[in-house]
Amino acid sequence: MNDQINNTLTGWGLNLDENSRRKLETFASGLKEKNSVQNLVSRSDEPQLWERHILDSLAAAVLLRRLLGPGALIADAGSGAGFPGLPLAAVLEEFNFQLLESRVRRCDFLAWAATEMGAANVAVFNRRVGEGGPEAAQRYGAVTERAMGQLENILPQCLNILSKGGVFLAWQSAAQLSQPRPAVESALQKAGGELAETFPYRLPGEKEDRYILVFRKALKRRGR
Repeated sequence: MNDQINNTLTGWGLNLDENSRRKLETFASGLKEKNSVQNLVSRSDEPQLWERHILDSLAAAVLLRRLLGPGALIADAGSGAGFPGLPLAAVLEEFNFQLLESRVRRCDFLAWAATEMGAANVAVFNRRVGEGGPEAAQRYGAVTERAMGQLENILPQCLNILSKGGVFLAWQSAAQLSQPRPAVESALQKAGGELAETFPYRLPGEKEDRYILVFRKALKRRGR
């Protein structure tokens, strides 16, 4: 973790203690170790692992602290190589995280990484969002989704597993928000959701903002 990373986090209002730093460093080194055989992230991304993946994940940390109370349960939908769930779990020890991933080998990596990090607030489940299982009836204070594909496809499922007052956080680029997306609007309307906030942030060396969209289930009007 270099000075540029530290300065960015400080600018976001996120001051890490030594335990959080250790967890992040352990995760980064473990991911690079396993990447040679599991192809967790692109090899070209390895030199910028902190900026492109870990820091990008941590952009939601202050946002989640503002939106949720201590003890909240957060689902990371399609966790993949652990983004954003594992970096967020490392610095947000007051929350509990469930990493939902459909690929068995990725689940094996996630469980191994969480153990290496000493992230006691993390549980890993081998399933897709909305699939069955004893834990599937769980409702979450927040759901995060960073790189699962088309937003209109995942939005209804993520809204559906929120508890009352819960939020769905979706990472989006400036290019994605620069043009009309009728499919997203239609999916949001059918799911009974609303866009509550568009949260901008910028990564080191980039000239455009990135965004985290915050969705909620729309409150029903009385008499309807």
